[in-house]
Amino acid sequence: MKKIITILATLMLTTMSINFAKAEGFAVGVTGAYTMINADGQETEATVTGVATSGEVTKKSVDNNVFTGSVFAEYSFVNVSYADSGVTFGVRYTPGSADVSDKVFSRTDTSTGADAAAEADTGTYTAQAQVEKYINYYLDLPLYKSLYVKAGWSQIDVKTQESATSTTIGSYGDATLDGINYGIGVKGENGNIVWKLAYEATNFDTLNLTSSTSNKIKADLDTSEVNLSVGYKF
Repeated sequence: MKKIITILATLMLTTMSINFAKAEGFAVGVTGAYTMINADGQETEATVTGVATSGEVTKKSVDNNVFTGSVFAEYSFVNVSYADSGVTFGVRYTPGSADVSDKVFSRTDTSTGADAAAEADTGTYTAQAQVEKYINYYLDLPLYKSLYVKAGWSQIDVKTQESATSTTIGSYGDATLDGINYGIGVKGENGNIVWKLAYEATNFDTLNLTSSTSNKIKADLDTSEVNLSVGYKF
């Protein structure tokens, strides 16, 4: 990560002399990104009355690095209060899906002792999650020449993929999370061709899910990425 940020910072400094998008206009294009997904979560088993060993909490931190592709549409206009630089409003959509973890995790529980029959959670549990349908509404504000900052609002779908040989875990279903997106980058244009190179991060709301057997999941999902966008301005 430090190497990526260093490379990006160097590119920002060397491209500050390039004329960036000043002309008013509508643009569409594509974005390629190297995305880093991080999640910290815990599962709390349902409490069974009279069972001292119920209510067990399992914690896990997972991550995955993936390449993603997306499409964007944006509108830039000249604003003299920003030294004739282009303030931009846009939307970006990433189709497809990506695993939250680079591996599938499983565990085997065994109920023992006097509470074994009542707890009834002996079995093997397998868990994974996917994120999909990422959409981002954003505002680009120029800082100096080609350098700009980005702020936006994002939304993503989370699909849980759990399985178990025990009936006590149940199923969790899916959820949609909102997030705050921010970043910094450089942009430029050559005729009708526009481009951006940026580092971005998104902090999503906490995921809270309850299974059909009253187990609970709580997770914090964040993403960061380095991306390159190329588009055509009309």
